[in-house]
Amino acid sequence: MIGTETNLQRRTRGRSSPALEIRFEFVDGSKEILVQTDPELAGIIERQVNGSNLFSHARIVVADDYSKSVFVSSQINRVDLVCNSLGFGGIPPDHSDLVELTESEFHKHVPLDEPTRLHKRVQRRNVGDLLISFLHLRMRGDSHVYLMGEYLIKLPVESQYYMQRLLSKGTFSIRLPQGGQGFLNLQNLIGYTVYPGVPEIPADSWIVQPKRSRNHCGANDPSLT
Repeated sequence: MIGTETNLQRRTRGRSSPALEIRFEFVDGSKEILVQTDPELAGIIERQVNGSNLFSHARIVVADDYSKSVFVSSQINRVDLVCNSLGFGGIPPDHSDLVELTESEFHKHVPLDEPTRLHKRVQRRNVGDLLISFLHLRMRGDSHVYLMGEYLIKLPVESQYYMQRLLSKGTFSIRLPQGGQGFLNLQNLIGYTVYPGVPEIPADSWIVQPKRSRNHCGANDPSLT
């Protein structure tokens, strides 16, 4: 189904780049990159991934001319399908865009070291206005995902739907800036932060402020010794 970089070369000699590159990232931090050079087979894989909840199955099986590999879905943080195809449509329907950023790009838009430049969570917004928000997702294995999303302001009761989606333990689709689509396994989501946050929060929320000068709560704090 999916070939390694040497697989199917006899069909596509002279091709400068694969039709599809598939990148696996696992919870232990390891990665696996596979390619498919045949456009027809690449299209089949794309349609299969888009037509299902990728991580709802116990395993993902890949094979080439010489081997078969089985990856346990619960141990996969994400799968990226890198290509130039325009056929992807998995971005959440209430978003006009949801694209991955690098960490440095994220911090250009969210200057955590300059809190006075951050937009406050409670501010006047009108239903139907376009809002640009930035997401920091923490995944198992100390993996971090940074996103920029564009969507229309919804009614307050609808704003909680976004949190429910991220806590659903399903598949979360994002656009890759280099072309293609990423699929995040929300079973391995540890937590997330959105900037700016919405005014409406659950009644049991803890109201606190970040201690930005410390990486860990209480670490090296002489008042606690």
